[in-house]
Amino acid sequence: MKKLVITCAASLALALGVYGQGSVAIDNSSPSADYGLAIGAAGTYYTGTYGLEVWELNSTTFPAGINVSPTAGYAVAAYMAMTGAGFTLEKTYAGANMSLPGVIQLGELDMANVTPAGSTVTLALAAWNNSAASWSAMLATAGANTRAGIIAFNNPTVNYQAPGPPPTPASIVGGWNTLGDLVMMPVPEPGTFALAGLGAAALLIFRRRK
Repeated sequence: MKKLVITCAASLALALGVYGQGSVAIDNSSPSADYGLAIGAAGTYYTGTYGLEVWELNSTTFPAGINVSPTAGYAVAAYMAMTGAGFTLEKTYAGANMSLPGVIQLGELDMANVTPAGSTVTLALAAWNNSAASWSAMLATAGANTRAGIIAFNNPTVNYQAPGPPPTPASIVGGWNTLGDLVMMPVPEPGTFALAGLGAAALLIFRRRK
């Protein structure tokens, strides 16, 4: 009996649209786009292979620790601030190729957990400059030439399950234009993390002996 009640409740929730949905265009090629994917410094737009993770938060409030000044290593701390704030990973684009400097053209992304449907949410873009399969894979294999960056902004979405003809997804240009370039900077190599861990362990042992 309990299984039947749960099943009915889930069906009713779907019918009433409790489980929201929203679509966005992961595309900043619009003539009105002011900013793009840069490397090393704002305005130095990147061309080549890249990876991108798109994260979403059902809120327009998020930690200030995500959008910080792009300096060496900033992206790692910003990524941790984002994941700690409860963002949901919506999609990973690995090994994408950029045909125009700084321009991301990855098409429509439908997000099934936007609540309420078609509402304004916070999007976070985490980018890196190689063909690694994910952010964690990029960090695990980071070398002297590895670069990564992250940015978060409020962005409208469109309810892609609304009655009638399929609506045009909301462009990320709408939110991104309020900030600046997404700048990819050097990230710590795996050996750096290992040394930091050894240093912390040594300090702890020293304190215990003292």
